[in-house]
Amino acid sequence: MTRFQVDSEAAAGAASTMRSTVDRVRTECAALHAQLTELQGSWTGSASAAFQGVVAEWRSTQQRVEESLTSINTALDRTVQSYVDVEQQNAALFR
Repeated sequence: MTRFQVDSEAAAGAASTMRSTVDRVRTECAALHAQLTELQGSWTGSASAAFQGVVAEWRSTQQRVEESLTSINTALDRTVQSYVDVEQQNAALFR
């Protein structure tokens, strides 16, 4: 028989911390994107076109990172809630 123990409060705290971190990452990425967009308008020519390509590539990568972080956070939130629900159901069996 498999044995496991979960500290639901610690897991919930970790999920909350992760949400805050993801929010900070999004805020910083949005600020960086704004700076890069502003910089794009500061010159023209082939260097500008190359820079725009790099910015587009970075933006695509950044969006995938955000999607991954959101997915991880959603899974963690659901897992924590599942542990809490099971514990409550188990406790109710003895009432």
